[in-house]
Amino acid sequence: MGMSDLLTAIRSRGHWHVVVRPAAFVEKRLPVEERLDMSVLYGLVEQAGVQLRGWAFPHLDRHNPLVIDLDWVGQNNDWEHRRESWRLYQSGQFVDVCGFWDDWRDRSSWWPPNKGWQPGRRLGIGDTLFRLTEIFEFAARLSMSPAGDESMHVEVAVKNLSGRVLFVDTPNRLPIHREPKATINEFQFAIYLARAELVSSARDQALRAAIELFKRFGWNGSLELLRGWQSELGRRRDGAGT
Repeated sequence: MGMSDLLTAIRSRGHWHVVVRPAAFVEKRLPVEERLDMSVLYGLVEQAGVQLRGWAFPHLDRHNPLVIDLDWVGQNNDWEHRRESWRLYQSGQFVDVCGFWDDWRDRSSWWPPNKGWQPGRRLGIGDTLFRLTEIFEFAARLSMSPAGDESMHVEVAVKNLSGRVLFVDTPNRLPIHREPKATINEFQFAIYLARAELVSSARDQALRAAIELFKRFGWNGSLELLRGWQSELGRRRDGAGT
């Protein structure tokens, strides 16, 4: 499936749209020397990749071909219920579009849908919190690479939310007594951070974004509750190559 076809499919259901970039635009921030090719940009994404729960963000697969354009490289990853497309531009801007895993269980043999399952019905608290943590930790690592700068912009959009119920999706957590439901279709969170602050507070920034998102469902999870939930993530920060 081509990059544009995969993006169209991902955008047809719930998905994340993530942009991480230096605050200042420099078109050729990542110059490609004559002796190298554009795949050098792949290495920057690989080095900044975050692996906290067995599946990296962003997911890289050396068995999949790179898509190489004039000023960016990218990759499609389409496996079972995990569908993702990312790009890194020479300006240092990183863009990732990734489907909600729960929304694609109808094409998964590893995590097949339960009876009555339908896409667009649910949003897991744990998966959402963990993904936001991965995003901000990746942004922190990218900021320290040649793709970064002293000031960084992180933007997260969570799309196709309308009508979804917020639910507890991790073991050993008490269920929510009622079913908070989204009436908005899209949530956006954007912030400019100095590199030092981003690096030192990546997990706190993820918590802040999660709290703001969950409020839009009418659920006010406490900072202490969510911090404890977040701590269940491993602290490995390995590269994401496979």
